[in-house]
Amino acid sequence: MFMKRYYWLLIISLLWLSAKGVAQEFSVKRDSLKFEAPGRIKTDSTLSKTKPLPSRLMPLNPMESLQPRFTPYKRITLSTQYSKESKFPPIYWDGVGSDFILSKSRTAIASMMPTPRLQLYSSATLGLIETPFFGKANYYIVSGGANYALSSGLSVGVSGGYNSNFGSLPYWNSGISADYRVTPNLSVDGGLTYLKSAANPFSVNQSALLLDLHGRYRLTDDWYLNAYGGMPVRQRNEMPGASIMRGMMPIMNSPYYGGTVEHWFNPTMGVEAGMIWMRDMFSGKMRPRPKLELLFKPGN
Repeated sequence: MFMKRYYWLLIISLLWLSAKGVAQEFSVKRDSLKFEAPGRIKTDSTLSKTKPLPSRLMPLNPMESLQPRFTPYKRITLSTQYSKESKFPPIYWDGVGSDFILSKSRTAIASMMPTPRLQLYSSATLGLIETPFFGKANYYIVSGGANYALSSGLSVGVSGGYNSNFGSLPYWNSGISADYRVTPNLSVDGGLTYLKSAANPFSVNQSALLLDLHGRYRLTDDWYLNAYGGMPVRQRNEMPGASIMRGMMPIMNSPYYGGTVEHWFNPTMGVEAGMIWMRDMFSGKMRPRPKLELLFKPGN
């Protein structure tokens, strides 16, 4: 009964978000939800009560797992505000949509700040994949987490969730992350994520602990250097004799490393280019893959 009510609430929220025009790729609700594509680094040393905290969500679209992901997760910034006007903190509703050629997804996010430094959030995603040969397939993702600002330059977070993965190989995830500004020009972030397969028709029983690191250095106000790296720290594969799958699931076995150069033409548009080495899921060898991507950051 609880799950039915949850899905009805999710559907109503998604319909409302669609009416607000979130159909474009990575579209955002103005001044509420922003995908982090950092431009100029702020150098203020005070901790603002309304300072956005970075939030860690697993990929909103499973198809992204089949493409080079040069950061292991989508990092967003929730502009939740702390308020003393009411006994209970207000809940802020945000949303985001993602449209590709063969897939689309809609996500509803709720967040609140019980204290000036603590942010709580939860999200729910519904998605659709459609191909000419295999037809349509649906999936859903539910997740939640908390972020805490230890100082103006250091924040830590915890997160967890469930991915239906089209009902074939669903999995659970939980993790910890940190975002630290070492100097006004250098920032690092990363985290540990634990993945475990859920009940599935193939009797797959796997788990993995993944480490992800990212460093970003400002050369000038418009030029930045990025370094990426990640790998499975520990893997566990308990496969019964009747299982058709012997190797690790691709999402649990994806080491990568590389670097990019980032340039911003103006405060809202930039480009990032470089080379990332990733493991080929068929040969098992590390292969270089070029990265060339336009970056957009909504204006204030």
